[in-house]
Amino acid sequence: MQDSKSDAQAYAWNWFALHAGQRLQLVNFWLVSVAFLVAAFVQAYSNRMAAIAVGVSVAGFVSSIAFMRLDVRTRQLVHVAEAALRYFETKRANEGFDEVAELVRAADQCRRSRLDSYRFIIQGLQLSVAVLFAVATVYCLVSI
Repeated sequence: MQDSKSDAQAYAWNWFALHAGQRLQLVNFWLVSVAFLVAAFVQAYSNRMAAIAVGVSVAGFVSSIAFMRLDVRTRQLVHVAEAALRYFETKRANEGFDEVAELVRAADQCRRSRLDSYRFIIQGLQLSVAVLFAVATVYCLVSI
């Protein structure tokens, strides 16, 4: 029984590590794509290629929204692992492992601001960039 419990806990931890890593890779990939799209937009707008600038800014808007949706899904998968790990840690704490019990209690008592959460920061950045690309689209269309 102990082996299956430790296997399940290891599986939950690997699940968490995989999806948490994917989430950060997604954000990194989004940042790189934004950098390329901004450079393409500035180049197209500077060279008075309004149609291309509009196309690039629309692509930036759409990709930022798409990355925001992908982040939501990846975050859901991370939460699945967090719930499983919380269960295992609580169960282990109840079995008398004092160090684990203290860690679980400290984690439960740790209050964090919503403003400091990865979700708020990542989605805030993605939404801000999407809005900026939308504004750039409108600006290009109006200034033609």
